[in-house]
Amino acid sequence: MGEDIVTKPVRVLVVFGDSQLRRTVKATLRHLGYERVHAVENGVEALQWIESGERVDVVVTSLQMTRMDGFELLERLRSQPATKQVPVILVAGKATEQLVAQAIETDADGYLLMPFTPADLDRRIEELMELRTKPSLYQQLLLSGQATLETAPQEALMWFREAVSENPSNPIGHYWLGLALEKAGSEEEAEEAYQQAVALNPLHVKSMERLKELYRKSGRTEDLYEILSRLFSARPNRRDIALELGPLAMERGDVDMGTKCFELVVGSVRHNPKALATVLARFVRFVPLRADVARMAASAFPEAVEKDPETAYLLARILLTCGYAPQARDGLVKLLRRSKALEKPLVVNIHLLLAQIYEKVGIDRLAKEHRETAKLLQRS
Repeated sequence: MGEDIVTKPVRVLVVFGDSQLRRTVKATLRHLGYERVHAVENGVEALQWIESGERVDVVVTSLQMTRMDGFELLERLRSQPATKQVPVILVAGKATEQLVAQAIETDADGYLLMPFTPADLDRRIEELMELRTKPSLYQQLLLSGQATLETAPQEALMWFREAVSENPSNPIGHYWLGLALEKAGSEEEAEEAYQQAVALNPLHVKSMERLKELYRKSGRTEDLYEILSRLFSARPNRRDIALELGPLAMERGDVDMGTKCFELVVGSVRHNPKALATVLARFVRFVPLRADVARMAASAFPEAVEKDPETAYLLARILLTCGYAPQARDGLVKLLRRSKALEKPLVVNIHLLLAQIYEKVGIDRLAKEHRETAKLLQRS
């Protein structure tokens, strides 16, 4: 006779992009006795399921998915009070230093390597359920600190200090201690706590993000550049990091890094003229990139003139900086033909930019006319 299957009341959410794996994991869990199993294709669907009010006791998710990967899903779950304590198991094809570090940094409760056996999966879920009902002293201290951080920051500071004392080798405790110290106004101590977290886990992005804010706030450009470089190394696809790091790299003569950041950012906004213009404006002052900036600005300019006057004005300024004065002039003149449909401040700026263009080419009469028109508009 077959062995009886013990029914388990744990609600499991399975998140796998691969349809075959998704069906296999769901069937495996059902065979193990988990009757309440729901499976979805990506992180977006997982969040929708949870936000619909469905209770979830544990999430088993793969890393690679087309819409919101496993790490992003985990970060989103940890950012919401209702789901921050839900255990999450990451499933990966193989373990790497970066995977382990990221799992720690994003507060994953564990990971499984493929191929894994049904017993591996069952054991991991049961361990997490036991930890949930009987958390370790370290976990209890962290939970106490997190619960009081907003309402009683001094009490939270005490809990986090005790947590770090209980488990000094875990970067998460140092990170939370840093947050509490910031709230208490002790930014120097907070910086030390974040630095310790990064020393324990060089890929602890949350701590590096806080260090970035502290360095930016205090104007410590060299430290800011260093931490942005480390962030970019840990998260090479983060456009916001590349947008801030790129100009700093170019200022320091690191053309390779600056170019890499530039290419990443413009590649992500190439089909959005407004966003592209904003990026190009950040990089146009750097001569090694100017030819690429000019080419992209010239390509986006005609459409912007027809559809988005604000963006067209910004692109015209970029083109002028790159030496494309005639093209900028022609587009601005087209905009002025529709001046009645434009906001007055924009019309004023267009006249002033045309005056600058005519001064550059030595047509002083037209330059003067546009400046006088701008003054009249400002007074009216």
